[in-house]
Amino acid sequence: MTTAFCRNHAVLHCILAGWLLLAGRALGESRSMNCDSKLPATHAQLAEGDQNTANHLELSRKIASGASVDLDVCAADLAITASGSDLLRVTVDIGNPAQKLTAADYLQALDVTSQGVAIQLHLPKSVRAKVVVAVPLAIAKLEVDLVSGDLSFQTDRIGGKREINVVRGHVELLGNADSYASLHVDVVMGSFHDHRKGGEDHHFMVSQSLSGTGKGSIEINVVAGRVDIKAWD
Repeated sequence: MTTAFCRNHAVLHCILAGWLLLAGRALGESRSMNCDSKLPATHAQLAEGDQNTANHLELSRKIASGASVDLDVCAADLAITASGSDLLRVTVDIGNPAQKLTAADYLQALDVTSQGVAIQLHLPKSVRAKVVVAVPLAIAKLEVDLVSGDLSFQTDRIGGKREINVVRGHVELLGNADSYASLHVDVVMGSFHDHRKGGEDHHFMVSQSLSGTGKGSIEINVVAGRVDIKAWD
């Protein structure tokens, strides 16, 4: 398959594709090792009203209109939804809790400023975490970095510039064409499937750009995995 790809495209593209594949594998291995390492040396401070047990963490923070949200997660099944208010809500459920630890022990950072919020969840694969993040509607930018896991993104109610980066896993985007002006998807090794009417399927090394009728942009980058786009009902 790689030979056919190189025959049909410029040599420069083949060199770039090979470099991306090697770089993606190296990044995936490096980040996976970090996610399987010890707990972070620093932890975010919880606030009054936050819920924290061995297998459950729930917190909310008010963020300013036009702020940015930066979410960094090691290994988890992650769902991004809209909160419908000015509150950012984060829920973490631990499927395999460790002794003498609470869910908040995996919350490495939670920094809230007038410009935005940055969250780091240092969740190793072994704890089998499920994370739900509800994002305010009036944000300017959302960036999500996930090392390993499945990501569901309900983008129709979230505007602005949206960027999704996954090292290894599955991305399901729920959105119609009126939820973005532009949508770009890059998959280094895997597949792309647009399940909406008139959508296309592509495999192996994918780069797809789609135009929409809405506002804002969506960019999805996956090193190894699958991207599915489905209509929002």
